[in-house]
Amino acid sequence: MRRKRASTKPKPKPKPNDVRKIQVAKKKFDVFISYRRLDSAVFSQWLATQLRNAYGPQCVFIDTDNIRDGEVWSEKIAPSLSDASIIIVVVGKSWLSIKDEHERRRIDREDDWVRLEIETSLREGKTILPLLIDGANTPTGDAVPRSIAGLLAIQARRINPEKIAKDILELVNDIGTRLGKKPVSTVVKYPTPLLKIQPLSQENLQRLEIKLPAWRVVTRPGDSGEKTGLLRTYEFQSFDDAIHFMNTSARFIDRIDHHPEWTNIWRALIVFLTTWDIGHQPSMLDVDLAAYLDDLYGGYQRTITQRDVSEIKSFRAPKRAAGLH
Repeated sequence: MRRKRASTKPKPKPKPNDVRKIQVAKKKFDVFISYRRLDSAVFSQWLATQLRNAYGPQCVFIDTDNIRDGEVWSEKIAPSLSDASIIIVVVGKSWLSIKDEHERRRIDREDDWVRLEIETSLREGKTILPLLIDGANTPTGDAVPRSIAGLLAIQARRINPEKIAKDILELVNDIGTRLGKKPVSTVVKYPTPLLKIQPLSQENLQRLEIKLPAWRVVTRPGDSGEKTGLLRTYEFQSFDDAIHFMNTSARFIDRIDHHPEWTNIWRALIVFLTTWDIGHQPSMLDVDLAAYLDDLYGGYQRTITQRDVSEIKSFRAPKRAAGLH
């Protein structure tokens, strides 16, 4: 039997318009966070970080783009929303009242992303968890469009600013229970202390409110119990400023060998100070570090100097063209 000779003809080159589809593994998220950037950006992104730390980086989807165009919504947001089984709706004090450039409430616009997210979640029967922050209350029925009125019938969870660590821990655990997942526990090995440090007395804690008014004494959960310490959020002009602040303060922090717990979210830096070797209680080490950070932060605030005033005074408006008044 004669064998057929292999064809020597060259394979045809693909035409310029010959587009070949490549199957790419699609990321699926368990939790979708719906929020308004001007209302609750820092909190929402911090919440996303807590969920990722507990259940992995692919656990939660949160949009961080500055451009929220209605036409892009169906391409970018809708697929992630459809995949998620739990939708967290973060509601702050201005969630309902934020307006567009034409003084129209955003929630009243049919192309509003938050409204679209809630409408889709209700229509698809998603598990929705309304989250009230900063003292916000559930809107009344006549204050929202009919298409999302079903949101008001769902029991909202309130985050108490005074017990934020406890409330967030309960929320994270509740979400894990709903997803059938257990949070990851990270155990930190602390060094052996060289000096014996005393916790701040009640009297010094009261003085702290006067000396460092921007700091609050809070209690948050830890791997081996609760942690009590000093908490403050710094807001910067840019992300670069926030990173520069962290890098600059790191030299001083390393020198005094007392380290903060901090989280950077865009232009915000959340700092938590506690002394681990006295049972995670605040001490003078934390007070000294807080005072240093406040002093350093002052250099990142834009102020009008005498030079600025001189430049303003010396500025001369251009001459008007003939015939203009």
